[in-house]
Amino acid sequence: MLSYHHRVKFGVFDLVIAAGQISKRIYTAVMDSFVTSPLFRWTWANDHIGVVSSKFVEVRAADHFSIKDMMAGRYVLGNKHVDTQGISPFAVEHASPKWSDELHRFSWLYHFAAARDEGEKRFAMTLALDWVARYGAFDPLVWGRETTAQRVINWIKHFDVLTYGANESQRDAIVQSLSRQIQSLEMRQNFELHPHIQALIQMALLGAAISLGRDTKDVHERINRLNQTLDAQLSDFGMHLSRSGAVHFNLLLNLVSLRQGLATFSPDGAKKFIAITRKMYAALGGLTLSNGDLAYFNMTGQIPHEDSLALAARSATKAVFGESRMLAGYGVLLGDESKLIADSGKRPPANMNDFMMAGAGSFEYSHRNDLIVGNCGPGDADLGGDAQLFSLPAAHSALELDYQGTPPISTRKLIDHFIAANGEGPMRLDSAENSLIFDNKGYEAITGVQHKRVLTVLPNHGDALVGQDILTCDLAHNNAPDQFLLRFHLGLGVEAQFNDAENMIELTLRSKSKWLFLFEGASAMIEDSARQNLRTGLAPIQQIVLYGTVQPNIDVAWSFVPEGQ
Repeated sequence: MLSYHHRVKFGVFDLVIAAGQISKRIYTAVMDSFVTSPLFRWTWANDHIGVVSSKFVEVRAADHFSIKDMMAGRYVLGNKHVDTQGISPFAVEHASPKWSDELHRFSWLYHFAAARDEGEKRFAMTLALDWVARYGAFDPLVWGRETTAQRVINWIKHFDVLTYGANESQRDAIVQSLSRQIQSLEMRQNFELHPHIQALIQMALLGAAISLGRDTKDVHERINRLNQTLDAQLSDFGMHLSRSGAVHFNLLLNLVSLRQGLATFSPDGAKKFIAITRKMYAALGGLTLSNGDLAYFNMTGQIPHEDSLALAARSATKAVFGESRMLAGYGVLLGDESKLIADSGKRPPANMNDFMMAGAGSFEYSHRNDLIVGNCGPGDADLGGDAQLFSLPAAHSALELDYQGTPPISTRKLIDHFIAANGEGPMRLDSAENSLIFDNKGYEAITGVQHKRVLTVLPNHGDALVGQDILTCDLAHNNAPDQFLLRFHLGLGVEAQFNDAENMIELTLRSKSKWLFLFEGASAMIEDSARQNLRTGLAPIQQIVLYGTVQPNIDVAWSFVPEGQ
């Protein structure tokens, strides 16, 4: 137990760190405003671009139907389907922030590699020229550092597609805008505080240097700098320290498109670069369920399945997980044909914790190609302030505490406290039992509730998942809750219905396999829920909720069991 003196000392130290971070944010914001001001922007166009010979390799397969949709004014981006009604997508007003960001990143450009006729081949150039006319000089809304870095990567990667059919003046307009964007990243990279965006900017500048025929020494230095940046952002196992699967995936997707040709400039640098990507592949495999999907933790939602397949196809080594383990704050349990991934809540470094959700103790569980139970995923930016509700424990397969009246703890306070209290990642693996034990610290100080969760996968019993939740409640606590709820958000397409037998719910999985959910120590109900989805934003699903009145001691046992076991 820390003394009062030590608690004050550490509290002051935390305040000093926080003040330093705020000061740094203010300084970088001011400097970024200066270098993007009209007084300074004229220097961006000084860099001459001649031949563009892209050294990026597109790993994703182009889709001809996506070209047809875009030419008809239908753009499916950022979980949103927008029909432009015949006008340029860059003229659309009041669009979703995520849709607009993906549009301005030109993340859709690779599809035009599948163009078949002259009209389709020239359409990408037409869109690029429209963008240049509207935003080519500078617009703070679409020239954010992350968006610009991704746009530079996509423009260089598909430069031939981007300029197909362009005359000299049209090509010059696109090239001049590309030059300004590259120069802006050079000028602004030191004002970026988010490590993963720093890495993305360095990737863009390295790819530009190689593709534009820059000096070999410059390219060599950029390779070494990127390797150092990545090394500092990865755990020993290779997981990005933000602990966000989405951040990790996007970095790796861009890295593998760049690795070809690095050996020409730096054999040693290329060797280290490949070693880094191999580690990242292994970590990605750890966070991938048996159905091939990335687990929904810490602002990670659905990844396009074709992107996952494309990335896997470029792997130089296959990640093999022959045993259950702990990795980068996640617990992984393996069955014969199943996989469970649970979040310990381990908090990332202060400059990488923007993606944390209050999901400590939650889990996702899959069997073969079926997701049986998981989390809701991140809330859409269109939801405004309500998006934070998806960061609550209630949006995870986890414990929620409830009150009959107005909750005494605000949503934001609960999220922040829950994340901080579980910051040490209080989860451990019992290899002999193939179990994870999680001591939930998130509720104790603010509600007086101690919570222990045990998760066990039984390979010898059809990969049944057995769970136990033990609660010890101080009913005299000022914020003692009235009710506990254990939520289990079912996978997309899983149908639940009560069985005639007591304490049993029948599950029909998407594959039509039959499973049973057994429980004791609580009452049960089946409710509607939602899971983040690329096409619809939120897809309707069901959830099983075990609930009861808070008592001094509560012991709830439950299990997901294949029918016949």
